[in-house]
This record gives sequence, structure tokens and C-alpha cells, in this order.
Amino acid sequence: MTSPIEALVQQLDGDDDASYAARVRLVDIGRDATLTITDGLLTLDSFGQLTAIEVFEEVADPRCGPALIALLGSDDPTVREWAAMALASLEIDGAVEHLRRAYRACLERATPPDWSEPVGIRWALTELGARSPLVPPLTARRRTTAADDTSGSTVPTYTPRGDRCRSSTPRRSATAT
Repeated sequence: MTSPIEALVQQLDGDDDASYAARVRLVDIGRDATLTITDGLLTLDSFGQLTAIEVFEEVADPRCGPALIALLGSDDPTVREWAAMALASLEIDGAVEHLRRAYRACLERATPPDWSEPVGIRWALTELGARSPLVPPLTARRRTTAADDTSGSTVPTYTPRGDRCRSSTPRRSATAT
């Protein structure tokens, strides 16, 4: 026999309305639903897993940490990204090494570094104190310049260099005949 909480967990995979209603009910139930959600998490499709991650974040129960860590190995990059970000949001102890492995897996899959999954994992590592944000020197200098600007303008003025603006065809000078 299925408990009411187990039935709600299965509804996380339903259509938008059913999933949203189940999500709201599970959040209302709170911590009492966490372990049942974690038990049924791997039976859900990606949509249900993403909705479960939202429930975990709203309930803020650290007991969901192992389930979120398991989702770092999902086949779906969005699930991996959301799981990483939830681990950081919930400040789950022991997640750092798993996040590092997940980031290395992104590198091995040759996921471009500016795609949302590696960005989310780097953000999570930064939030958990496992990495420092890197600001390129030119960007850091521009930020300082913009902050020191008394005119109120935060956009630096750009003057293109002449050699970058040249056309590939020769121009006639105004004095040439």
C-alpha cells in the first residue's frame, strides 16, 4: 500500500498542474516528507527530480544531502546543475569533494565552461568556500576605474585602435585626383 506522501512523490512526474500541487503539498508537509522523497527520487524522471530539488531547497532539510549528491551523477545536465546548486544553498557538509568530481566529469565530457552546468557547479564550490572567484586583471581594473569615476558613468569609454578599423581595400585620400 502506498502512503499519501509516496503518492505525492510519484505525482512530481505528472503534468504541470499535478506536479505543482504535489510540490506545494510536500513543502507544506515539510521535513516529514524528506526521507520519503529521497527514497523515491531515483524512480522519477528528470522533471520530477527537478521538482523534488525545489522541495528540498524550500524545506531546507540537510538529510536530503546524500540524495542530492547522488543526483550529481544523473544523465541530465540540468539535474546535475540544480543538485549542485541545492547542495550549496543548503550548505551540505561533505559535498565539496563530490562537487569537485562532478566538475571534473564536466571537463571530461568536454562541456563548454560557460554552459549552465559547470557554471552552477563552480558557483556551488565558491559558495561552500572551496574555490575563490576568479576575476581577470583587466576586468578588475575596469571595475576599480568605474567605481572611482565621479561622473556617474559605469561604462568605460572605448576608442577603437586605427589599425583595427582599416578596410581591406585602400581608400582614396580627399586630396587625390
